[in-house]
Formats: sequence, C-alpha cells, structure tokens
Amino acid sequence: MKFASPAVPGTETTSPSNRGNTHKQRERELILSVLSIVPSPREARKFLNNVSGNETMRNQREFEVRQARLATEQPAVRNPRQLVPGEIHRNAYTQLNARSSETHGVSEAIPRRLTAAVFVDGLDSDRACANTGKLLAQIQRIGVTPVVLLTNNTTAGEQSSGGYRGIIKRIHQLSNAIEKEGGKARPINEGVFFNNPYAPTDLSVDPELIGAAILQGQMPIISPLMADSALQVKVLKTQLAAPALARALSLSTSVQHAMAGSQGEFSLLLARLILLGTSDGLTSVDGSVFHRFVNLEEDYSEIAASCKQAETLDLMRNCLGIMPPTAAGIVASLNSDPSLVLKGLISERPVSTQHKSAVQRLQHDRDMEKRRQLQRKKLTVPDYQPLANYPYVNIGRSANASSEQTDNVPTPTQFTLLRHGFRIERHTTIGTCDMPRLRSLLESSFKRTLDAGRYFDRLRTLENAGGIEIIIAGDYQGAVIITHEPLPDSKKYLPYLDKFAVLPSAQGTGMADILWTQLRRACPSCMWRSRNDNGVNKWYFDRSSGHYRSPPVQPGMGTRWVFFWYQSQAPGQRTLTVDEICTGINVSRNIVPSFV
Repeated sequence: MKFASPAVPGTETTSPSNRGNTHKQRERELILSVLSIVPSPREARKFLNNVSGNETMRNQREFEVRQARLATEQPAVRNPRQLVPGEIHRNAYTQLNARSSETHGVSEAIPRRLTAAVFVDGLDSDRACANTGKLLAQIQRIGVTPVVLLTNNTTAGEQSSGGYRGIIKRIHQLSNAIEKEGGKARPINEGVFFNNPYAPTDLSVDPELIGAAILQGQMPIISPLMADSALQVKVLKTQLAAPALARALSLSTSVQHAMAGSQGEFSLLLARLILLGTSDGLTSVDGSVFHRFVNLEEDYSEIAASCKQAETLDLMRNCLGIMPPTAAGIVASLNSDPSLVLKGLISERPVSTQHKSAVQRLQHDRDMEKRRQLQRKKLTVPDYQPLANYPYVNIGRSANASSEQTDNVPTPTQFTLLRHGFRIERHTTIGTCDMPRLRSLLESSFKRTLDAGRYFDRLRTLENAGGIEIIIAGDYQGAVIITHEPLPDSKKYLPYLDKFAVLPSAQGTGMADILWTQLRRACPSCMWRSRNDNGVNKWYFDRSSGHYRSPPVQPGMGTRWVFFWYQSQAPGQRTLTVDEICTGINVSRNIVPSFV
C-alpha cells in the first residue's frame, strides 16, 4: 500500500487545477480593480484608443504637432538643462506641421506601444517587492508596458544595500514577483547606460535592449549600473539615471526616432511617469499638508520651499519637463493598493476626485477590520490554532507572526498626481483680458456661438457690484469665470461658476484639474448649473458636495438644469447655508443663457 506524503508548507503546487485557480484569482482581482476606477466616457475612450495601437501615421503626426504646438506656447525655461514639455519635438515641428495634412495608407502605419516609465526606490522588504510585482503585472495586463528603473539614492562612495550583488538580487526578485503574478519581465543587469564619447558630460542610453524586451511583450527591469571605459562598474545616482532614461523614452515617441524590431519599426506613446517609493506622495515638512495635485508650472516654487520630499519633487519636475506634455506623474508608495495606482493611470484624476463609492468602500473595510481586531482583544478564551500541518508546525513561533508584522504596515490610500502644467493669470476686470481670444476659447470649448455683446455687458455690470474673477491658464488654453451674484433681500453674494472652458487641443494635458484646483483656491464654496444632458456632468458629480435636479419645465419633458455646489471643509472658510443654497438655485435658474 502506498501513502501520499504530506505537503510541506511553503512549497508551491504546480498542478493544472491549482494553476487554473491562481489564474482565475488574478483575473478576478484585475477586473475588480478596473471596475472600481469608474472612468468617465472620455477617459475610457482615450485609454482604449491608446491601448489598441491602431493609429495611422497621420494620427501620429497630428499628435506630435499638438505636442510641439503646446511646447511653443510654454514660457521660458528657468533651468537651461531642463526641457519644457515636448521640447524634443520642437525641431520637427515645422516639418510635421507641413506634412500633417498629407494622407497615408494603412501599410505606412507605424504601431505605437503604450508605455509608462516607472522608478522604484527603497525596494528593501519582501512585502514591498511582492506588492510592486503585483502592481506592475496588472499594469502590463491592461495594455501598458512599464519600463522599470531601480533607483539608487546612496551618497557618493557609500555602498547601496548589498552593493553590486544586492542590486542584481533585487532586480531578479522583482522580476520573479512579476512573473508570479502572471506578468512578463526581462531583467537587464547592465548595458543600458553608457558614456557617449561625443557628449562626455551627458549620460547616454542605448534603447536597443529596452525595445527588444518591449517587442517580446516583456517589461524591462533596468538596474542603475554602468561600466565605464575601464570596465569598472559604477552605481548611478537617481538624479543622473532617471532623466537620461526619460529622455531616451521621450525621443522614441517621435516617428523620426522609432525603435527598430524584428517585426518592423514601432514608436512609444509615453503616458505616465510613476515613482514608487517609501512615501505615499508629497507632503509638507511637518506632514500637515498632503499635495494631491501639483501644477509644476504654477505651484513648484511654493511647494518646494516646504516639501519634505524635495528631491522627489525636483526629480519629477525634471523628468516631466523632458516628457511629452500629455504625460502625467504619479508619486505613490511601494505598499499602495495596486488598484489605487491603476486609477491614476487610467482616470487621470487626483485621488481626492476619484469616485466616492470606491473611497467610502475602502474606509468601510478599514473600519470593519478595526472592529474585528477589537473584538478579538475582548475575547477571554485563548485563540488556539489546530496543528493541521503537523509534524511540520514550527513550535515556538506564533502562527500569526507574519500577518501581525504585515498588519503593522498600513496600506496607503492616496497618491500625488503631477502635471508640468501651465502658467496662471488672474483678472478681476474684463478690461484686462484679451476679449477676442477669450471669446474664441469659450466658443471652441462649448462648440456654440457666444452672444458676446450681452454676455460681456453682464460681466461688466457684475464687476461693479459683487465682483468677478477670471482665471486664464496657459495661452488662453483654459479659463474659469467666477461671478458673485447678488442674493435677493440680502447683502450677501453667491459665488457662482459662470464658465469652465478648456480648448479641445489642450485636453489630456491635465488642464481641467489645474483649473479646478485654482477654482477651489479662489472660491472655498461655489455653486453652478449644467444642462441635464451635459456629458461633463459625471465629472461634476465626482467633485461636488451636493446637487439638485430642477423639476421639468413642462409635463413629459426631462429636467432642464442640474444645480451643483461644493463646500469647503477648512475651518474659518465661508460655507453656504441651506437657505443660501435654495436661494442660489433660484438665482442660477434665472441667469440668461450666454450662447445663441
């Protein structure tokens, strides 16, 4: 008679049934993560179009022309070594603009690979390695290829953890973690970075190894190692390796520098720059302020003076200045829930504006876990664990030791979203604005003809009463118009969002979030209205504190207006009372439409 030997705990079973169950579990986790994001229709269409890779050469050129045009509209660079968004596309701008109207056949199309540059810092624990591997595998499985760089922040002459062997070991540990979660990775120990003899002061990158991995459906895991001319291996600092890699990837987004592969040329569509480290975002030195969204062009000077992660902020600013203007940066923790980072990858929204149900669900799960822990502590009966795996039980060690150690590390629930952004101009009078350009912006954004005479006369009247505020972003690429409407039978005024406009050519650059941040700073509390069939209403629902649907104008007809408002949670800020909201709804309803 033969007996089956008991399985030793910790060994993996490779039976087909277990592999199938593991695959189903991964698919279920990925589906739940994507479903919890709840992107807007525009965000979903944009992401699916990027992943499909079916853009023609003409669409690629139009994309690059828009990048170059946005770059030319940026202000002068403060740092001579720093590039503004799309700088690498400037040289080809004239040529691309002249050829953008040409038509090209499908046979001339060059496929694009949607990629994200990922910098990993502080990968010192098994939990961080496993969680990072799971996140990168999920990013790869939704159609985005991460290009991963393990960064090194040791000082000059100091050995990083384990030195050369430690770096190689961490790279292969991360690669194994990715493979375990169903992803495909290729460790690249060295050979990516080198010193160009024709440019000895700059660090160069050989994209061939990176392109070969991407072409085979693998994500390259790059080490910060470089061999010099004497074959001495050096560990590169993050401030050198990361911008060099960002520059090489940005060059590959242009059709003039397409990567060559065995199946033909392909170029990159660089969508995100993700930095995974020990911090869950950018905070002030004392930790009292968490920066959920940063417009680098406008907010950098103010934030840098009191930022605890100043080196991270400078690194992201430098790299985003090299990358295309449509790229965004994410600073998150290595221990973050993968679904949290996926939200920033797909939805292009700061965590504070993610769908409320997802945030409430996370908070509910935390509260329930705290209650269960308190109930366990109140129990007087010892919590015995059966020796189900006898004789392999480890006597003398708590069965919950590993879980207790893991529970001590909280799971971050936030991250910082960064955009290179645009400069901001503020006006309190209509006379200081460029009226023709403001009118063109409003008509292009709303796709309707503005009744300019009557609308600007209304603004002049309010300017002499409660006042107006006009916020212009970039070179009239976006605008917010705030009016202070007089409330009847009262000396108070209602802060009213009269117009929120973004040029179609500036969509995808984070313009809406930049304008919304400026709006919240200008008006701690505000009200506005939107037509019931407006496609932007979902975006408003996510950012409002409340809303009211007005009754039908006539029986059988749908609601004409939806009224929104938000309230400030900061102490000392003005909030709208219930009576002011009710009165404000009637005031907003009676405002004459601005368009013909």
